[in-house]
Amino acid sequence: MQLTTSGLFVLACIGLGVWFKKDNSFRKREFIAVSVFWILALATPFGATAATKFQSMLGTGVKTATETVNSVSQ
Repeated sequence: MQLTTSGLFVLACIGLGVWFKKDNSFRKREFIAVSVFWILALATPFGATAATKFQSMLGTGVKTATETVNSVSQ
């Protein structure tokens, strides 16, 4: 499974939405600040590189876990 940068961004947005929906005390300023942070974190070249690095680490971990489960179950 390959997680794209856009997919990672969508997951972050969904997580933020759920978090802010459950927290009754959040302010619109906080929502805007966190949203702008995530947009800048993934829209800049440095953020895109970090997201790609995170994506490869996550993919490697999932692949290793899958291989381990498959080898144990055989």
